Amino acid sequence: MQHKFSITDGLLKGNAVLEKGMVIAPIVVCCTTLQNALLVSLAFALITIATVWICSFYSGNMSYALRMVCYAMTGAVVSFPALLICRIINSGFYDSAGSMTAIYLPLLSVNSFIVLYADSYFYKLPEKTMPIVLLFHVLGFCATACMVGAIREILSMGTIMGNAVDIPIVMKGISAPWGGFILLGLLCALHRVIFSKKDDDSCN
Repeated sequence: MQHKFSITDGLLKGNAVLEKGMVIAPIVVCCTTLQNALLVSLAFALITIATVWICSFYSGNMSYALRMVCYAMTGAVVSFPALLICRIINSGFYDSAGSMTAIYLPLLSVNSFIVLYADSYFYKLPEKTMPIVLLFHVLGFCATACMVGAIREILSMGTIMGNAVDIPIVMKGISAPWGGFILLGLLCALHRVIFSKKDDDSCN
């Protein structure tokens, strides 16, 4: 049975991170705490929504290669004010999230939503539907990032948003990138199990 299209799919069932494995690097590297995850989510949302919207006005007559260059350049320009906003909100963000954050956050300007998913999916949707679908896909990324950040903070530091949580043991390694990959892999597997079961139930 084919799944019926829903504009909210990007939040849960069609979550780009958990279902398709898109834009995982910023999550596994930068989202080591809930606070960091919230700022990564804000940067991603500002850059992606603004860039996809602006690029939707570009001529469809341009060659694919030229469009990709224009999308990347637009994302790079949009990323400057977006990352500046994050820096204003938390001046110590880059220091607290680690030196690799300074590399991975600017890469959000060429994330998969912009250079791949926009042309192959978002721009093929009806004009009135596209912004809503885009919003739910962005919310899906943000929800995943915050879930990973919260779990990693609890397990590796015994805190949530800096407040102590009573857990019997902490696992420092979960805050490392390899820990993020393992955790995200487990969440992807859980996502597949849950929605595969729901699809099976709907067929019966």
